[in-house]
Amino acid sequence: MSVLFRNCLIAGVSAVICAGAATTASAQSLSLRLSSENPPGGNTVHILNRFAEHLEESLGDDVEIEIFDSGVLGNEEVHLQQIRTGQIDVHSTGSDAIQLDPKWAIFDMPFLFANRDVVAEILDGEIGEEMAASMREAAGIEVLGYGEIGFRQMTNNIRPINVPEDMDGMRIRIPGSETRALMLETFGAVPVDINFGELYLALQQNTVDGQENPLISIDAGSFQEVQEYLSITNHVYTPITLTMNGETYDNLTDEQRTAVEEAARAAVEWTRQNGADADDRLITAFEEEMEINQADIPAFREASQPVYDSVAELAGADFVERLLAAVEAAGE
Repeated sequence: MSVLFRNCLIAGVSAVICAGAATTASAQSLSLRLSSENPPGGNTVHILNRFAEHLEESLGDDVEIEIFDSGVLGNEEVHLQQIRTGQIDVHSTGSDAIQLDPKWAIFDMPFLFANRDVVAEILDGEIGEEMAASMREAAGIEVLGYGEIGFRQMTNNIRPINVPEDMDGMRIRIPGSETRALMLETFGAVPVDINFGELYLALQQNTVDGQENPLISIDAGSFQEVQEYLSITNHVYTPITLTMNGETYDNLTDEQRTAVEEAARAAVEWTRQNGADADDRLITAFEEEMEINQADIPAFREASQPVYDSVAELAGADFVERLLAAVEAAGE
């Protein structure tokens, strides 16, 4: 921990004032606090580590970086507040980004993306740029890039999930997203909002029957230890929205901004490749710990229309229409 930040804590001065002191301490030096509520092993922490490594390579002694993980600074909701106020400078957020900007509801549209190539074309193109501009306007946060949490799968302790009817009455943990809740309700499940850091215990104690996450996040949380069934659904794709506090970004020098953007791009690409590699590796590894089945995707897709309608209301009908057209064009 930097001397300046530690002394601010001891003195009881707010982190916002400390951040301002750190910015003015040296016009050319850069001090950043990076944080994720998730444990090491998941891409939301990996992306921060890769970002920091590349930034340090570019700026050398002119940058000082602190990285926090495992909820040391608070849960998901606390992090969303901290990135807005500048108590942290960089945050890697997943599904909870919808609480910052309703356009992120699009990532709860079931079976929107056929594969990672389509995802990359959409997020690295005009749609991704429009979303970044919207996030800055809605929450005062700069989007540095879109990494990967991944395609989400279902696990539970009751039965294999083949069709929506198999989920009837299942208590499934979700992150803080009303459209994710709607999706599960549409499939007959009972969504339960629980922070990621509390999920292992909730599964172990049968507070919930199951959860939905990408394979890499299931592994990072060790949920395979407390779940019997894994159903491959690929129902939604969740990006990592790598964000920086808007004031911090605006105060960067030209050299620092170039270094930050290059570091973000490298970190984004690393997580995308790591997510793809992890899917291939973990399917085999999980066969020894859970019963695995491939869900009936057409049956789930047929049941998903109410979710599309609700997302259009939240994210904007015109925006969703343009998104769907772009997805269709990307898949050609």
